[in-house]
Amino acid sequence: IHRQSIWDTQLSALSPISPQALALNAQLRQQLGAPDAVDLVTIRAPSLDAALAAAERIAPRLQALQQQGVIAGYDSPARYLPSLATQRARQSALPDPAALQARLDAALQGLPVKPAVLAPFLRDVAAARHLPPLTRPALAHTTFALALDGMLLRQSANAYTALLPLRAPPHADIDDARVQAALQGSGAHIINLGTASTDLYNGYLRTAAGLSLAGIAAIAVLLLVVLRSVVRAARVLVPLLAAVLVVVAGLLLSGVQLTLLHLVGLMLIVAVGSNYALFFNRGQDETGGIEPSTLASLLFANLTTVAGFAPLLLSGVPVLQAIGATVAPGALLALLFSAMLSAPDKTAAPAQVH
Repeated sequence: IHRQSIWDTQLSALSPISPQALALNAQLRQQLGAPDAVDLVTIRAPSLDAALAAAERIAPRLQALQQQGVIAGYDSPARYLPSLATQRARQSALPDPAALQARLDAALQGLPVKPAVLAPFLRDVAAARHLPPLTRPALAHTTFALALDGMLLRQSANAYTALLPLRAPPHADIDDARVQAALQGSGAHIINLGTASTDLYNGYLRTAAGLSLAGIAAIAVLLLVVLRSVVRAARVLVPLLAAVLVVVAGLLLSGVQLTLLHLVGLMLIVAVGSNYALFFNRGQDETGGIEPSTLASLLFANLTTVAGFAPLLLSGVPVLQAIGATVAPGALLALLFSAMLSAPDKTAAPAQVH
C-alpha cells in the first residue's frame, strides 16, 4: 500500500461539511458563474488606489485569457471602485453641455421624441463632469463595500494586495502556467489556494506524525527507566501498538483514508490504552493476577470510553466520524490486548499454600 493511498492529503478531508453538501455547493457555483475561490491573481501596491490601478492594468491580459478559453471569467476590485485616474478619464470623456445638446439634436432628428424629455439627462451629465471622484468611504454600508473589501487586503499603511478571483472553464481546471506566462512582467502572480492549502496541511500532517512517533519513543524510554525491565515495558507497549495497527488495518480495509483527525484518534488510543496496560502489568507483578475490583473498574472505564465515542460514528459530520471510528474500537482493543498479553512474572515468588 502506497503512502498516498493511506493518507488523505487534501485539506477538504477535514471539512465538517458532508460530501453531498460540497457537491451541491459546487453545482450552484457553476450555475451562477461564481468564482470558485481556488485560483487567485494577486498584485501588490503601496496604496489602495495604486492597487486598483494595478488591477485595471492586468485586466486586458485576463480578458485575452478569457477569449482563449483558459479561464471562464474573473472578478476585480476595480469593477466596483475604479481608480482615480480611470474616474477622471471617464469624466473628461463626457461632452460639455453644448456638444452633448448638439449630438442629441442630431440623434433625435426624425424621431417622435421631444428634446425636453431628455433635459434631466443633460443636467445629470453636466453635473457628473464636476462630481468628486468616488472613494472607499463613499461605499460604506453597501454591498459594493463587502465585495470590495473581500478583494483588497491591507497589510500596512503602505502595503495593499488586490485579489482577482478566476473562474475555471466548464469541466476543466485553470492552466496556472499559461496564466502566469500571460501575467509575466506585470508584477502579478497566480495562486492556487487548493495547492497552497494542501501543502500547508501536508506540512502539519508530517509534523504531527513525527511528533507522535517521538512521543511514543519517549514513552518507551520512560517505561524502560521506570520498570527496569524490557519484558515489563513490552507488556505495556505491545498491546497499544497492536490496538493501533488493528484499527489502522480495519480503516484501510474498509476503504477509509487516514487524516490528521485519525492520527489524533490513534494518539487517544495510546493515551487511554496505556492506563489499561499499566494496571494489568502492575497487578500481575504484585499479586500474580489483577484484583477483581480493579478489573471491574477497568471494564467500567472502558465501556464509558466506548459509549462516549461510538455514537460519533452515527454523526453526519465526517470529522466526528473519524474520531469515533478510531477511538471507540481502539479503546476496546487496547483493553483486550492488555488482558491477553499480560502474564505473571516468572521470577515472582509462588503463592504460599496454607
